[in-house]
Amino acid sequence: MDVLIAGGGVAGLEALLGLREVAGERVQLTVVAPDPDFTYRPMAVAEPFAVGQARRVPLSDIAADAGAEVVIDAVVGVDDAAGQVRLASGGTRSFDALLVAAGARAVQGVEGATTWWPGGDAEPFGGLLRDIEEGYSKRLAIVVPPGAVWPLPAYELAIMTAGEARELGHDDVQITVVTPERSALSVFGPDASAAAAEELERAGVRLVTGAVATRAAGGGLSLDPSGDRLDVQRVVAVPRLVGPAIEGLAADDEGFVLTGEDGRVQGASRTWAAGDGIDSPLKFGALATHQARVAIAGIARLAGVEDPPDPGEPVLEGRLLLGTRRTRRLRGDGDGEGAPLWWPQGKVAGAYLPRWLAEHGFAPPVLAVDAPDEGIEIRRPVRELADEAQQLFDVRRRYRIADADLASLGRQMRSMRRDR
Repeated sequence: MDVLIAGGGVAGLEALLGLREVAGERVQLTVVAPDPDFTYRPMAVAEPFAVGQARRVPLSDIAADAGAEVVIDAVVGVDDAAGQVRLASGGTRSFDALLVAAGARAVQGVEGATTWWPGGDAEPFGGLLRDIEEGYSKRLAIVVPPGAVWPLPAYELAIMTAGEARELGHDDVQITVVTPERSALSVFGPDASAAAAEELERAGVRLVTGAVATRAAGGGLSLDPSGDRLDVQRVVAVPRLVGPAIEGLAADDEGFVLTGEDGRVQGASRTWAAGDGIDSPLKFGALATHQARVAIAGIARLAGVEDPPDPGEPVLEGRLLLGTRRTRRLRGDGDGEGAPLWWPQGKVAGAYLPRWLAEHGFAPPVLAVDAPDEGIEIRRPVRELADEAQQLFDVRRRYRIADADLASLGRQMRSMRRDR
């Protein structure tokens, strides 16, 4: 059976390695990705502080171990009924089963702010650190924008910047994190949120929650809905995310692919989707690998595997970088027998990809961490995150991205749904 995987990120590669292990020779695997390398991005936040970096791994190396073909291109259209994808280069590829793991597109989250791009150039933030060292910047805001985002790096940047400022001899640098979340990292649950707030307080970082930040006339930030103003000299924001907007796939107004609980794309019979590009308010690597394993089970059954591994419950988990030698473990609830946590070290949980990275020497350097019995263990199923997810969804809808292309896409998607 010909299986096509669109995307060479965390979800796509977890599926690639997992399908080979689960379905064996029943499947012929092809990966279509625009970049010849997989970028291991979780450690990119440490680059400006010279304590870690994003690692690049040739897709061909991973594909060779999975016995897969690699096509450097991008899927821009899907015809599920015909079993065919259209490529950016103008060509087509056929499939018996398709997994769309194209990821999300990062866009500017706060107009006029310095945007921290994961896996991008660390120099802009490095320039900010030099301004702090030379005494030019004393008041800094780090902003989590509304909508679909990766929130964890904002807290890491704040804590690590505060530590860097102190090491440079500047105890008067004021750093504020502004977020629309009800509490710091609220989707991890109350215990992890309290732990994150504790770490911010320890670092001397102020936290403003339930606020959407925009640049104010004359400088600084305006906070909605309170109308308060935050007097800061520099603003750094993590990016906002929009979906891949692939023609032929059901999607929401911002281009995120709509799927069912089994990972299958709405209205499709042999197309699945996983990763940051699907319609979910929570964007974390561990969820992306879980979504990939859900798709693996469905595709493996289609290939004739009678009893594929149960992906278990989705587990929200992560690791908060606090500086050069400390991290704090944060874990959401889920199946205790599910994927290992950061196998054997790192920041992305999964059953297949993290293992491959570690076995081939691509895992990040081991950082000193709290002993397991001192870590933060949160027994809270993702299905119980409905309240936090709904709050984030409401904020996202209230502060839609003003993008003409996405607005046009939204009209097309609504028309498609009516036609069905």
